[in-house]
Amino acid sequence: MDKIEKLFSTEQGKKIYLDALRAISEYKMQPMIEKGVLVGLSGGADSVMLLCFLIELRRKNGYFPIAAVHINHMIRKGAADKDEEYSRTLCESLNIEFTSKSVDVPTLAKCRGQGLEECARNVRYSEFSSIISGRSDISTLSVAHNSNDNLETVLLNILRGAGAKGAAGIPPVRDNIIRPLIYTKKADILQALDEAGIYYVTDATNFENDYRRNFLRNEIVTRLQDVFDYPEYMAARLSANLRCDDEYITLKAYEFVNSNNPLTISALRKLHKAVFIRVISILSSGVADTVSASVLEDLYNLVLKKDKFSYSLPGNAKFIAEGGLCKIVKADDIREYDYLFNVANGKTELCGFDADFFVFGEKLDKASLNVYNFSIHADISSAIIEGNLYLRPRKDGDALFFGGMTRKVKKLFSDRKIPESLRGSIPLLCDGRGVVWVPGCGVRDDVRDKSSRVPCYVALAIGKGDELHEYRMRSASEYKS
Repeated sequence: MDKIEKLFSTEQGKKIYLDALRAISEYKMQPMIEKGVLVGLSGGADSVMLLCFLIELRRKNGYFPIAAVHINHMIRKGAADKDEEYSRTLCESLNIEFTSKSVDVPTLAKCRGQGLEECARNVRYSEFSSIISGRSDISTLSVAHNSNDNLETVLLNILRGAGAKGAAGIPPVRDNIIRPLIYTKKADILQALDEAGIYYVTDATNFENDYRRNFLRNEIVTRLQDVFDYPEYMAARLSANLRCDDEYITLKAYEFVNSNNPLTISALRKLHKAVFIRVISILSSGVADTVSASVLEDLYNLVLKKDKFSYSLPGNAKFIAEGGLCKIVKADDIREYDYLFNVANGKTELCGFDADFFVFGEKLDKASLNVYNFSIHADISSAIIEGNLYLRPRKDGDALFFGGMTRKVKKLFSDRKIPESLRGSIPLLCDGRGVVWVPGCGVRDDVRDKSSRVPCYVALAIGKGDELHEYRMRSASEYKS
């Protein structure tokens, strides 16, 4: 009998094996395991147990690829090198493919302005992902978090004021990551390995209380175990309950996002706060960095009170509410409209805006504009146009005299509820005296003076392609008053 068979023939070993099978069954890990597993192997007791378990599972249930990777963080100098060498030797003895990576985490953490633990975790998962992405035989990462780790995480997150997702602790499955030992107690792992004579390395820094997690592990959890029976299991039950609640609320958030495009501020206001928070998290994913609880609280209150605002999010992103609509965008993607097109008889291409502008002495043939998605016409008189005609975006103070009264262009746009970020996309036709025509609103009265009429017809034609471009010219007529 080899050491792994001996390990899982002991009372504690059998219990660990059954606990791991329960986790695999409850969280549907088996199909992921069958796609091949990369084991994060530190050389510590937990990761050694995980590797042994997967080897035993393969022996009993059928073949699937297993490989191991060790990340040397270069934090503990000589001790870190010994951990790496032990992990290599263990894999050689078990005939398991082994890879090691060395990263100077202390230097990297200093450059990034991160703590050692945070930087080391980011490095590990980045390296794990890189290895898996380069392989066709392995798709799943398995890490060795156990029930004690989950208890510590639950306590840490509660003390940080986390919501249901944080207080739910460590997810047994996340993306392509599985944690088969999530129901297994640390004490059981140590006892089973010792009884089977399987060696493992011990990180001496785990016994130092410099880090919050170590203090919780060495001081708080130890005392909890003296007072309560199986606090790890109670934390696991809490995690499962909160995770179930969070999954349901998140499902409702996804349903809302999928059925509200475009997103209106009135729809957001009707949401329960719990759903609202998850909606913002979904919308910000891939656009902004992780949005903190305090930022989510600010956004929730702003949405309830204001129709129009802009709020900066981490990762150079913005939440924008205007014109009754809401969106989250990269700040760099917010276009500032700044253009000037001189227009003359015939066609002028409005480069960069998927639009053309026409000036003719007779009415335009509608058939000639059929290649465009949208066009709008105006009948003006060229006799009293002063100077040259040109197109530009709205400026503060712009006004248009039509219908016998002077109207502020800003008020015209506001009445039509045109989003402020898009108002610059509505080109104003101007001459030496000011605004001549606002497409979709009206033509300056004096330009239409029939006593001095010289026929002049203009048209803004938008969109020559199959779809209208996001950055294109627009007409105010696209928006209802």
